[in-house]
Amino acid sequence: MTRFAAVSMPGGLSTRKVERTTVWLVAKRAGTTRGTVRGAVIDFRILRRAYLDRVLCGAVPRHDACDANIDLRRAAQHYGVARRTACPVCAQHELRNVTYLFGPRLPKSGKCVTSPRVLRDADTRPELFTAYTVEVCLACQWNHVLSASPYGGRRTRTRVRRQA
Repeated sequence: MTRFAAVSMPGGLSTRKVERTTVWLVAKRAGTTRGTVRGAVIDFRILRRAYLDRVLCGAVPRHDACDANIDLRRAAQHYGVARRTACPVCAQHELRNVTYLFGPRLPKSGKCVTSPRVLRDADTRPELFTAYTVEVCLACQWNHVLSASPYGGRRTRTRVRRQA
């Protein structure tokens, strides 16, 4: 199915061409919760590739693409997981993945995940959380969202008492 898209990209530019809209869903767990697919991981690689093409051809200025916030850069430096691949913009090996958790009883700006235990704890709670993984380059300040993963939503088991 083709659609006309007018997508606004960072930098104030918009695309107006016929595009196919695709979202990759990878099942993590089976089941549904509140009418949504529980366990679907959204992968943003297609959007990342399209945006990188626009940056590398010059349609988006590099200073608009490489604009990581100071807090995001500090989180990447202290809590980020180093990647083996080079940065797609500056080709240096300074890429890191940072994960932020959003959901109820958390700050509006999200919570930076500092260890895998934080994600395990969130996954055992009954509330629904979303973890966003962002890649950040410490050299040129490139940043882009890689994926969004659901966590939590566990039902608490209750025992049914038999009547004697």
